[in-house]
Amino acid sequence: MADYGQFVLDTHTRLFHQHDTSVLDADFTEDFVEHSPLVAGDRAGLKKLVEEAGEGLTYENARVISDGDLVALHGKFAGLDEDVLVGFDIYRVKDGKIAEHWDSLVPEAAPNESGRTQLDGPTAPDTSADTEANRALVVEFFEKTLVGGDYSGFETYSKDRRFDQHSPDIADGVPAVIDFLEKLRDAGEGLEYDRIHRTVAQGDFVLTHSEGSIAGARHAYCELWRVEDGAIVELWDAISEIPADDQAVHNHGVF
Repeated sequence: MADYGQFVLDTHTRLFHQHDTSVLDADFTEDFVEHSPLVAGDRAGLKKLVEEAGEGLTYENARVISDGDLVALHGKFAGLDEDVLVGFDIYRVKDGKIAEHWDSLVPEAAPNESGRTQLDGPTAPDTSADTEANRALVVEFFEKTLVGGDYSGFETYSKDRRFDQHSPDIADGVPAVIDFLEKLRDAGEGLEYDRIHRTVAQGDFVLTHSEGSIAGARHAYCELWRVEDGAIVELWDAISEIPADDQAVHNHGVF
């Protein structure tokens, strides 16, 4: 199976860091589908976005996860918004060209209580790890703990209560994440998860792209889990509010 990770990273970097819009004709399919709530008009919309952002638009990558025809990039943009934006871009490749794109981006924040940032930590997947076993573990955990709302799953699927946390609002450790989620739920602002739309997994990294709501507002959840010796040990996320499909700038849906 082809590994499209480097191709996608190179193409994404040429477009968003080097402002080379020729890649839209060379490396994107003619029927490319854009799901980002930031972009209307597919390839034409991306070209307009890059040209209007100008020389201030930059991109810095931290991680690449390659999984068959799907590639996830984890990094940050300057120049797309007043804030530096951090998060995930997911691309689908068809016949050697980029055919589809989703994203979830949030403002860059200061390090959390444990001193971790939204992007630091291990960068390269451990390709000796069992990708499919790790994907199955994360999906099982996700369905029981987040969709099911039973936060004791953080205890069950961890080891020695270790949980390295990169979310800006939460410190390290299983007790901290359970306490945070329970307090939000008790205040009527809990993180509700409906379903996973896709996963992108490579080695010890498993990205879940899911849909849900917070305090009644629709959200996209991109969460990157790292698995070590059969336990979930680390999390990076980008959880962004998104419009209803009938209020989006395109008719493709956000997912």
